[in-house]
Amino acid sequence: MRTLLLKMTDKQYGVLEAWAKSESRTVENMGAMFLGEYVSYYLLDREACVLKLENDRDQSNDNKYQYYKDTELEELYAHLGLQQDRD
Repeated sequence: MRTLLLKMTDKQYGVLEAWAKSESRTVENMGAMFLGEYVSYYLLDREACVLKLENDRDQSNDNKYQYYKDTELEELYAHLGLQQDRD
């Protein structure tokens, strides 16, 4: 696991900590949530192109686009730890 170091004043950290507590979260969890959500907002103004790798999934498919089911995506990205249980 990697660690991300952010420099901030005591006052900034206090505000972030109070906000996280009000949401029943830890500061670390709140930061991970921000990073995870930021990508979707960032891509609203920009384009992203992800090329399919030659060794990616079904090689018998001549179509260059690969579509995944939601359950498959959850399994693929479960290691990121940003997903939350849907109970």
